[in-house]
Amino acid sequence: MFDPKAEAMSPDERAALQRHRLWGLVDRLIAAGGTQGARLKEAGVGGGADVHLADLRRLPFTTKRDLWDEYPFGMLAVPRDQVAAVHGSSGTRGRPTLVAYTRADLDLWAAMCARSLACAGAGPGSVVHNAYGYGLFTGGIGIHQGAVALGATVVPMSGGMTDRQIRMLADLRPDILACTPAYALRLGEAAAEAGVELPALRAGLLGAEPWSAELRAAIESVLPVKAVDVYGLSEVIGPGVATECLEQDGLHVNEDHFIVETVDPESGEPVEPGVPGELVFTTPTKQALPLLRYRTGDIAALTPGSAPAGARSYG
Repeated sequence: MFDPKAEAMSPDERAALQRHRLWGLVDRLIAAGGTQGARLKEAGVGGGADVHLADLRRLPFTTKRDLWDEYPFGMLAVPRDQVAAVHGSSGTRGRPTLVAYTRADLDLWAAMCARSLACAGAGPGSVVHNAYGYGLFTGGIGIHQGAVALGATVVPMSGGMTDRQIRMLADLRPDILACTPAYALRLGEAAAEAGVELPALRAGLLGAEPWSAELRAAIESVLPVKAVDVYGLSEVIGPGVATECLEQDGLHVNEDHFIVETVDPESGEPVEPGVPGELVFTTPTKQALPLLRYRTGDIAALTPGSAPAGARSYG
């Protein structure tokens, strides 16, 4: 683990921390005004002290439509001059979804990605071959800064140039590969075609697209890695929201920073643990663009308490 005290806290400790941070988030949203603050007031919430974790289900949702309607900076909760970086989606299906970060947000994001890398077995002294794309897309820079925070050596390859990727994998002998699952398979096939062995590789931190057990098996047949999933989305922070560990038994959510729910996609009402529903995230520690009950559109089932360190898992 990157941060054992935080990652292995008891459920009671985590709930108390979430409650405290949720109060602070509600106070900040109301003070900032804007869409989320106005909705809280309309729901009869005057401040954080009015809200408890059990009340979360009665608070208003936030959606991607809100981010589009307030594009580009209408949902900021900090002054514009505190924005240190902007990331987001490419906007292939319409306008881009942009997300602002303060310096503290960037530090938080780095810590979350460091946790993800640690879940894959990385540590200080590891070499991380980062073949996620760099740019507005959060994958490349997120994993890069996570590797730096962890104390690893990062190789900032970005995507493409497969022949050069194989050369760097062979020469620099990384133990961790970070890229999309589809590209991991391509790298493994290209290495085999070139007759190159990559014995130093131990794990692949693979995300940014849906993938199956069959694709995992295919990747592990052409690369000497345990292929583990990493989940995130730019609106919530980017990669690092949740990660599989080497046990490959479901993703573990960093619940000290992301309060997660599952709801019925049609009614918006909570579903029972273990029942698939739409993932909804609240981001109590983000500064520039904190989100209250953000509907992701992703479907998963929550299984509390199943992670070895006591974290929440979903699959």
